[in-house]
Amino acid sequence: MTASSRTASSRTASGQARATGTTQAGTRLGAWVDRLGLSAIVALYLALTVWFSLTIPAFETPDELYHYGFVRHLAQGNPLPVQSAEATGPWQQEGSQAPLYYWLAGRLTAGVDQSDFEAWARTNPRANMGDPLFPGNKNRMLFSAAPQPLTGSILALRMARWLSVGLGLVTLLCVAATARYALPGRRALLPPLILAALPQFVFISASCSNDNAVIAASALGIWWLARLIVTDRRRPIALWEWAVLGVILGLAALSKLQGLGLWLLAASVGGALAARRRDLGVLWRAALPVALPAVAIAGWWYWRNVTLYGDWTGLEHLVSINGQRSAPLTWDGWWLEFRGLRYSFWGLFGWFNILLPEWMYAVMDGVSGAALLGLLVAPWLRRARSADMAPGASQDVRRLLAVWAILSFALVIYWVIRAQGSQGRLFFPAIGATVTLLVLGLENWLGLLPSRLRAWSGGAVWAAWWGLLLAATIYAGMTLFPAAYGPLPPVDALPPQAAPLALTFRGQDGDQIDLRGVAVGTGRYSAGDWAPVTLYLMTPAPLRHDYEVFVQLLDEQGAVLGNVTTHPGWGRHPTRLWQAGALYADAYQVQVRQRIDPDSPLLARVYTGFVASSDPTLTPLPTVDAAGQAVSVGGSIVGEVTLLPWSGPEVAALGLTPVAAAFGARIGLEQAAYPATVAAGETLTVTLLWQGLAAPEVDYTAFVHLLDADETLLVGYDQGPGGLRFPTRAWQAGDQVLSRFPLAVPAHTPPGEYTLWVGLYDATSAGAARLPVNDGSGRSVAHEMVALGAVTVR
Repeated sequence: MTASSRTASSRTASGQARATGTTQAGTRLGAWVDRLGLSAIVALYLALTVWFSLTIPAFETPDELYHYGFVRHLAQGNPLPVQSAEATGPWQQEGSQAPLYYWLAGRLTAGVDQSDFEAWARTNPRANMGDPLFPGNKNRMLFSAAPQPLTGSILALRMARWLSVGLGLVTLLCVAATARYALPGRRALLPPLILAALPQFVFISASCSNDNAVIAASALGIWWLARLIVTDRRRPIALWEWAVLGVILGLAALSKLQGLGLWLLAASVGGALAARRRDLGVLWRAALPVALPAVAIAGWWYWRNVTLYGDWTGLEHLVSINGQRSAPLTWDGWWLEFRGLRYSFWGLFGWFNILLPEWMYAVMDGVSGAALLGLLVAPWLRRARSADMAPGASQDVRRLLAVWAILSFALVIYWVIRAQGSQGRLFFPAIGATVTLLVLGLENWLGLLPSRLRAWSGGAVWAAWWGLLLAATIYAGMTLFPAAYGPLPPVDALPPQAAPLALTFRGQDGDQIDLRGVAVGTGRYSAGDWAPVTLYLMTPAPLRHDYEVFVQLLDEQGAVLGNVTTHPGWGRHPTRLWQAGALYADAYQVQVRQRIDPDSPLLARVYTGFVASSDPTLTPLPTVDAAGQAVSVGGSIVGEVTLLPWSGPEVAALGLTPVAAAFGARIGLEQAAYPATVAAGETLTVTLLWQGLAAPEVDYTAFVHLLDADETLLVGYDQGPGGLRFPTRAWQAGDQVLSRFPLAVPAHTPPGEYTLWVGLYDATSAGAARLPVNDGSGRSVAHEMVALGAVTVR
């Protein structure tokens, strides 16, 4: 070898060494970045879930009251409950659930004195569960606004929630580990990053619920199955690896019935591995190591169900207590269930009653649809590099995730067919698979972009989506939960728009509630609309009892057109939490429940008062005014609100003829109808169609008089143009009002021709202050009244 050759060889070797060193350094740097990124994701998850676990009041997550009842039962050293449809305990339907989570939480909280549970377990009797569009009574528990110190049952509940936080962390780490098999490079951090900020996952992970156990077990099982798939491409799977799978399957089956779906998936994976190796012996070698630990861990509970109920799943008792679906779902019903499933996958809080802003769900639906389309069309898009360039093992793992997502969705559909209520958390055993597939679907679209745009645009897309999820989670914790559960903040004084009042409601044992003012919506409302009413309330001394307030809209006959009956604060601020001397602005939206008669709008009266919560008759508390005089009814009329019919008066069939008279440029008489003849002793009914020309501001009374030729009054009838239902002080320009005036013609009336006259006067003037009248051409009419026409008395 020449000197020059040796030098060249030396340089080549040196270059290779430097390249190898650079590659190793890059690998180490990449691993460090991955660990740092995952650590940051874990820190974010822990910060959000611990915050939620402390912020959300006790028992204000789905069925948490019953989950905790089961935990407490076991913490006290009791055996598993025996269920029946006729009698159950504070655990309700949850006593039929697989017991792993409850046993773990029970062992964790066994040393805590939980004897104060009944004091905290007072439910809100008007709680709104499952109707997120209803604006009040979001709190399931009556005293969610009260301070909740970390003692007794509250401490035990928080400890159970922190167990859930730990299980959620297991889910997060398993999703991260699985994503490394399915996604290349840094993209593997995207699924855990999204999951850590997903509002509903944070919410459920911060709740006392066995869902967290089956979610964690499922995520662990998916990761292990993915590991087995990848391992099988390099070497045969060891017996201990199959045994670990059996342990995971046992834990999943003992967490919740949904965990059994993982058994089907594992069997499918075993069959696929045997087919790929063309060796059925794989199944025989795996069967015993998997089955023994799985059956040992969970089999006893299913055998218990057989011996106790004759039903190995225990599902019949669970469904009978939880609410079995009595009729098949219609297409509209399916769509509503699917909407609830979608919404509660992203974020629907409380007892299925606290919504994020609607536009967020529209964005999430768009993201989901784009990702699903990206998954379906990827095989035909050659430029979708994230799909085309994936190695075989990654493709196998992706198929595993897709099969698990489809199987989990099928299990949810089965549950929806059997029982009432589809919630996104029921799909959470597949949440890791779902989020990873969403990332893959969107990455397939991003792979179509030119290389120079791909990195920048991809980063922008993921930052925007993750930022929206994180913002929604923070918004829920900082805005939605305080609004749903926080106490009413005192106000300094009545605002200008409030009408001062001085009413006192007298309760039990000297309790006193003062109504200092009211503000009523000045708009006009139709059936289905919500009329705002705000009461300004206070008490001079702490109240000993709880009272419910009612706010009703009444028509002129006293019939109820809209009603809210609730603990103050629309359920969240019961009277025993009030501060003495503090003034509270208690705001309500009262929905108009009845259609208004089309003859005219209606000036509904706002009627309010209090009833004792312990009074089954709901008798209003005695009410006195500022002078100490008793109000004639319990409660009081405190305001008025205008309600509109769906359409104007139905005049087509009434035979009305034009009149065209204007009274004081405020009220117009448009048309009239009356019989041409009437017999003495009969009633002459005059129908008048009025129209508002301006806002009258005061009440006017209309008179219809039947005069003889000498202008002597034979008979008359006086009433407001809108009767009692719509006094003129509420009229606005354009209002149409149809009214009827019954004139009882005396029996001794001589036959002949008489004239009908109509006029208006200020209701406070006893008929003296009549409104001037102009005819259709604008000319003034004498005597401040207009002649309708002649009537013949037979």
